Amino acid sequence: MEAILLAGGLGTRLHNVTGDNYPKCLAEVNEVPFLHYVLWNFRNQGVRRFILAVSHLSEMVEEEVRYHFADWDIKFSVEREPLGTGGAIREALALCYDEHVIVANADSFIEFSLPKFVRDMRENESDLGLVCTEVNDLSRFGAANVEQGKLIGFSEKGKSGKGLINAGIYWLNTSHHAFLGQPERFSFEKNVLGNKELNIDVFKTKGLFFDIGTPSDFAGAQRLVELNQGLFSTSPKIVKG
Repeated sequence: MEAILLAGGLGTRLHNVTGDNYPKCLAEVNEVPFLHYVLWNFRNQGVRRFILAVSHLSEMVEEEVRYHFADWDIKFSVEREPLGTGGAIREALALCYDEHVIVANADSFIEFSLPKFVRDMRENESDLGLVCTEVNDLSRFGAANVEQGKLIGFSEKGKSGKGLINAGIYWLNTSHHAFLGQPERFSFEKNVLGNKELNIDVFKTKGLFFDIGTPSDFAGAQRLVELNQGLFSTSPKIVKG
């Protein structure tokens, strides 16, 4: 399998933690750049080729990855100007070999079974799918509305109680028509996932999920990694989903 990791975030909300000249994906959680955890999470579940979609301070990301993962098959898709998540994915697709690819955010971590996700998508002959995870409190997320295994839309933030949210991991046909006619810069979440005319399959899970988008999220990530050391290996191991 191969995966596109979206690692071009500016991380402006983290600047008071990381400094102005530091990519968000390299912010250190328990003294390890967060990107390491994400790479190993996918590597331990069968991904053998990565395309990193980078933008802000891309040279720092490339230097870090080439030093610590020199023997891995990793390519870089560099945005010379901001293209949005949709534009970044479309540009990275040019470096893909397979008919389908995993796409994931590099600033979040989710405990799930990637092999089962891929198996379900292949059995359903899906061209577009996403992982949705169950959270106990929807208040800071937009809820994903799912019926009979299909995405029917998203609700605005503010709901309370348990529910499903978009975990930021996708299954994508590399020649999917959803990219046709899109502007140079566009949002994958709004323009593609928000397109109710598309057939989008949902894979449900309820494993550990968090991101490092804000200072409070970043502080929470430190605690979660400390409490769940078995999940956050930076060496080969089997990850059970």
